[in-house]
Amino acid sequence: MTEPPATTMIYIFESFFNLSAVEFSMKKLRDLHLYLGCIFAPMIVFFAISGLWQMFGLGASKKNEHGSAALAYLSTIHTGHIPKSGGLSSPYMEWFVIAMAVCLVFTILLGVVMAYRFGRKKITVYCLLAGILAPILIVLLTLKK
Repeated sequence: MTEPPATTMIYIFESFFNLSAVEFSMKKLRDLHLYLGCIFAPMIVFFAISGLWQMFGLGASKKNEHGSAALAYLSTIHTGHIPKSGGLSSPYMEWFVIAMAVCLVFTILLGVVMAYRFGRKKITVYCLLAGILAPILIVLLTLKK
């Protein structure tokens, strides 16, 4: 008799995130997750908001001359494009963004591990699967049109 897919996924997830070999205690990992999250949260929120106004074309661009010049200027930090009049991007900001991206991935993985270890394991796996499958399904449905 074969195990149901959810049980198999939980076993795979459990073996993949077996952290018994990690030298840090879970308290230290939680603290690291907390501190990195607090350091980078403001910039991540800014990137999310600036991504929204870019997605809806609220900033001025070649395609949208009627957009806000202020939003277009603030977007230079997000896009790394420096208009002739100057911008907010710099090599230092690029390194900060690289560090932010690496730490974001790391803290997300820590958060998933903590959710799995301290939360409800099945729900964690189902939510993770939903987060993986939903965008794939949306893209596939979009491609069919």
